[in-house]
Amino acid sequence: MKQLKNWTSHWLVMVLFIMLVIMPAAELKAVSNGTELAGNILGTGITTVLRGLLAGNIKSFKDFSKCFVYGSAAGLGFYQSKAMVGKGNVFTGVLLANLSASVVDNVASGEGPLSYLGFSLPLVRIEIATPFARQKSSFLRVTVSPRDVISLALSLSKSDRVSMRNGMLAFEADTPLAENVRGWAYSMFPTMVSGTPESVYRHEMVHVVQSLQLMSASPEPFLKSYRRENGKAKFIVFAGIRAQALGLVNDLTLAKAQSYSNYWKEIEAYHFASPVTN
Repeated sequence: MKQLKNWTSHWLVMVLFIMLVIMPAAELKAVSNGTELAGNILGTGITTVLRGLLAGNIKSFKDFSKCFVYGSAAGLGFYQSKAMVGKGNVFTGVLLANLSASVVDNVASGEGPLSYLGFSLPLVRIEIATPFARQKSSFLRVTVSPRDVISLALSLSKSDRVSMRNGMLAFEADTPLAENVRGWAYSMFPTMVSGTPESVYRHEMVHVVQSLQLMSASPEPFLKSYRRENGKAKFIVFAGIRAQALGLVNDLTLAKAQSYSNYWKEIEAYHFASPVTN
């Protein structure tokens, strides 16, 4: 186990090196499909392993391989979901992103990849137990995130109208957030300035998929276990609070420290959706 942890730490150092050295040098137009594909697959695979390690669910090479392989598959899913959203297939892309997030959640928690299927709604995430779930504590799990509560409040305060669009909340503002800003997204909530083209909405929805990806990769010490110790499974339980640590760290560090053209979220959104100034 000690050797496994040392191996994983070497992988983490490699990823951090790539982020710190290669990504800052990238520009909005200088990212290839191969770079994005590799970044999503490897990045999600490695963060799934790290989440599993922190949760104490990786005790063997088999556990390590399970987290890395399924996490990498989920990374491919996130890549495809961003591509779908960027082409206008927003609802299908969001569904795939939620499926990918469920796979990461499941395997990092010691479950099978399809034991639970989750979907993030405003303020809550609902997870449904499938026939693949063993010793389930409930058929439905509900989790909440303070980050999403704050993001919803910010979106409401900085917009003039709210509507349902492709099954998701969407906000519209009469005035930009800042000069030349035509759209922005707080966590799962996209906002567009009135009269902006469809490409702005697609750009912001790529950011929504990124938020789901960061949510799934974040270690969550305040969530209850999927499994019950005894008795019968309940129909629904409140399973705890999602801290969304990676999303918060990103909001407080990279989002503020990097310029627009070097910020990884904008590089991806620019790559998958039509170019926008935002």
